[in-house]
Amino acid sequence: MNKKNLKSTAGVTLIELLIALVISAILVAGIYRVFIHQQRTYRTQEDVADMQQNVRVAINRMIREIRMAGFGGKNENTNGNNDIINVFGNINGFTDIINAVDNAPRGDNVGNSDEITIVAAYERLGILNVNANVGDLTITVAYDSPESSKHFNIGERRYLCIAGRDNYEVTNSAGNTLTLNPPLRQGYVTVPEISLFVVRAINYGLRVNAQGVPVLYRNIYPNTGLSQRDTVAEYIEDLQFRYVLADTTETDIPGDPKQVRGVRINLTARTQIPDPELKTGEGFRRRTLRTYIDLRNLRDETP
Repeated sequence: MNKKNLKSTAGVTLIELLIALVISAILVAGIYRVFIHQQRTYRTQEDVADMQQNVRVAINRMIREIRMAGFGGKNENTNGNNDIINVFGNINGFTDIINAVDNAPRGDNVGNSDEITIVAAYERLGILNVNANVGDLTITVAYDSPESSKHFNIGERRYLCIAGRDNYEVTNSAGNTLTLNPPLRQGYVTVPEISLFVVRAINYGLRVNAQGVPVLYRNIYPNTGLSQRDTVAEYIEDLQFRYVLADTTETDIPGDPKQVRGVRINLTARTQIPDPELKTGEGFRRRTLRTYIDLRNLRDETP
């Protein structure tokens, strides 16, 4: 037997195998770290996108409704007089078109955020179905939907705006017939179409829900209980309003709400989960949107 061939062996030593395992482990660990980092980055980007969408939805909803403040009241006088308040005195306890609360005191309010309640003829119920004359106590309605026909079938006082300019209290609702107070001040011919609106008070603010999440809520008065507040957007941390007055000055809380002509909104949202790479603000990424709303229905009429 050839001794030289006996000494020639194929394979790796234990030390070589251990070195290969260590190198493989380092490579696997590196790849894993890159994978985890990319996954966290993707999750953070997705969370930021959700946050931005949330804050846009929230502020757009408020813009649409705050801009309508005072719609349904003829602003024929200077100094911010509006027929909604002139006729009714108040809408479910709110005596102004713009009702501001600075640093809202409600128990579940988030931080020092503000609240606003705006009054306007917001929701169209339907159209006048039969011609009406001066002095009539009732009108006949063609409702837009079966749900609209149920609007006045409760015991609370309700407010109706005809044609976006004339306001009446509804004292009784029976089918498609509404009884009004006072009697009609003017007549209406159903051609062209005469729209009927509900005058509402809509409230926006922040609260913490049952899961501990700060949310922007919207509440339509009259409602019974705070549970009726609908969530507009989650993870909204701060809501601030400033009011532009008729003399162009700005304030956090208007001394005379009739002088308000515009509203500035600052709305801050945060991500749902913290970013481990962000070392400030508890790791949450935040976005603040700012906008200005001109209250066109509250502009002073020139004599």
